[in-house]
Amino acid sequence: GVIVKVMHPREAECAQRERMGIFYERARSPVMQDIERRVCGCDYGASSWTTRAEADALSELLGLKPGDQFLDVGAGSGWPGLYMGSQRGCDVTLVDLPIAGLRIASRRSLPECNGGRCFVTMADAAQLPFGLATFDALSHSDLLCCLRDKQEVLTSCRQVLRVSGRMALTVISLATGLTGLQKARAIEAGPLFVETSVPYPELLRETGWRVIEVQDLSAASIELCRQFIASDNERREALIEFLGQSDFDDRQSLWHARLSVLREGLLRRQLFVAKPIG
Repeated sequence: GVIVKVMHPREAECAQRERMGIFYERARSPVMQDIERRVCGCDYGASSWTTRAEADALSELLGLKPGDQFLDVGAGSGWPGLYMGSQRGCDVTLVDLPIAGLRIASRRSLPECNGGRCFVTMADAAQLPFGLATFDALSHSDLLCCLRDKQEVLTSCRQVLRVSGRMALTVISLATGLTGLQKARAIEAGPLFVETSVPYPELLRETGWRVIEVQDLSAASIELCRQFIASDNERREALIEFLGQSDFDDRQSLWHARLSVLREGLLRRQLFVAKPIG
């Protein structure tokens, strides 16, 4: 018979961190950077679905300016937080757990801080190691759907943000009213912890946030999937040489699966802007 190993959530998170470490190292290759520049407009080794246009919009929504203390949680190898800080001339702190991404971000931060300062910290998003009301603005891009402790992360973010500050986050979630089969397909195609106990607006309220803006980014995400599929195929030979046929096929299958569930409305991607409840 078939033996199925069910991973404990903590085990799954550890395995995901290991995969992300490999991803950040691979993302430095010329072929991966070329694809990222074509699709996202950056070459940081982006692990979120954030494009350059979206990063610019996030900076505007947060009102980032010189002198601000800005925190990017789940910063990976620096995208989009380092870019946002450099564009706006503010001080930026990058936080994540995979050390491989942070090392890349740290090296890149030296020539890119543009008047502001950059700090890189290895820490758990659910236990941010900063004092109360330290930051003026905070963002995380497609992070909560990859973590189990969503409430703890939002609570920790609330503690380190000033009452006058703003948080912007993008997140991928399941649509409501799905059948059992639809839900299974969406979970399979989505990030590791895409399922939530309650919808994000409610989750934000429960953790001390007042939502001031919501945008549906699903249409842009559909286009992003299409562009990744097309760009992968344009660089097919070089990508197969770098990744190997099996990993290339897996990568394409995942993009096609995500495109399918997004087009059918089973998954959605949203942007929330929120302020702490005073």
